Amino acid sequence: MIVRNDHLLIVKEERMMINKEIENLIIKALFKEITDDEQRRLDEWLNISEGNRIFFDRLHSERYLKGAIGDRNRELRKEGWKRLEERTIGKRSHKIRIFVLRVAAMLALPLLVGGIMWYISERGGADLPLANQEIKIGGSKAVVTLSSGEQLSLFGDTIVCVNDGLATLVNMKDTLNFMKSNHPVVADNSYNVIQIPRGGEYKLFLSDNTEVFLNSDSEIRFPVKFGKGKRDVFLRGEAFFVVTKDASRPFVVNANDKMSVEVLGTQFNLQAYPDDAFVETTLNEGAVRVFNGKQGVRLRPDEQAVYDEGKFTVRKVDASSYSAWKEGRFMLLNHSLENIMTRLARWYNIDIFWENPEVKEYHFSGELARYEDFTEILRMLELATRVHFEVKDRTVFVRKIEE
Repeated sequence: MIVRNDHLLIVKEERMMINKEIENLIIKALFKEITDDEQRRLDEWLNISEGNRIFFDRLHSERYLKGAIGDRNRELRKEGWKRLEERTIGKRSHKIRIFVLRVAAMLALPLLVGGIMWYISERGGADLPLANQEIKIGGSKAVVTLSSGEQLSLFGDTIVCVNDGLATLVNMKDTLNFMKSNHPVVADNSYNVIQIPRGGEYKLFLSDNTEVFLNSDSEIRFPVKFGKGKRDVFLRGEAFFVVTKDASRPFVVNANDKMSVEVLGTQFNLQAYPDDAFVETTLNEGAVRVFNGKQGVRLRPDEQAVYDEGKFTVRKVDASSYSAWKEGRFMLLNHSLENIMTRLARWYNIDIFWENPEVKEYHFSGELARYEDFTEILRMLELATRVHFEVKDRTVFVRKIEE
């Protein structure tokens, strides 16, 4: 099943709220071909929640089904007839005709359901019973702590130019620039720190012109001035790096005191949240060496190293999927509902309470728009699985819908 609109795509792989049986019953009811027993089963499903009934009623009342769906049905039936006629050459029995119509209906069903889900998305979805809370979409915001101890709160539209005697920083249009220091003496322990709160993101340029995209709930610590040796920075959270090449000074990202990534000039995504058991390094371009002091691995483009329980595992991936967040997209690659809600919690600055912990293991693949309204995302997730969300203040309660 694919749920799609201009902003959001979800493919549910198991335990769907609208399963195959319900899909068949909905189609039969819409075309007035449903039996009494089937109607009773459909009624049971409709009575599970108000959202189910609203969803069905809105579909049932629209002419859309006679248009987009009906036209496609006729095309598929014609295709079914044509294929069978080619095989039977002149056979016109009643049984054959019934068989063809059933084949055409089977071919049409996935598209009918896809059309239904498209309709919901285009029309804004069924009005599911979610509490209407003001949960804002994340945006550009950061707190900068300079080596002097001075703190600055930054937002995307903040224009700031600061010279603390050691270096100059300029903030403009969602980007923070740290200018190269010409100060003759800079202490080795002179570090700047940038903290991105939950619900935030920010882009910055370090003094060597390395570009860093910082995700929500992340922190980076880096020297005011890079020395003649390694360019060491320290990350907690998630960031995408576009490293300026300098063969004489390798760039090293130290992640949570667990492991490090060493590069000369490359592009990669590093996810290292303290509350995650693993650290993921995904290479988009160039080459990197990932190590923890005792062991290490080298990565090529579209490879990912996962550091977990003291060892590395390397696998082939589509690297662009793991850095899509910086372009406004969350890519779901058979992710668990727990993983998805954790990511949403960081971006929308919410808390999650699991009333039924077993639903954490429901898995999804697809795409979520990063700048989508939060209520809309919950609504689409509800349509894709047997889970109900209720928002109270800034806490989302997740509950399983029983069969």
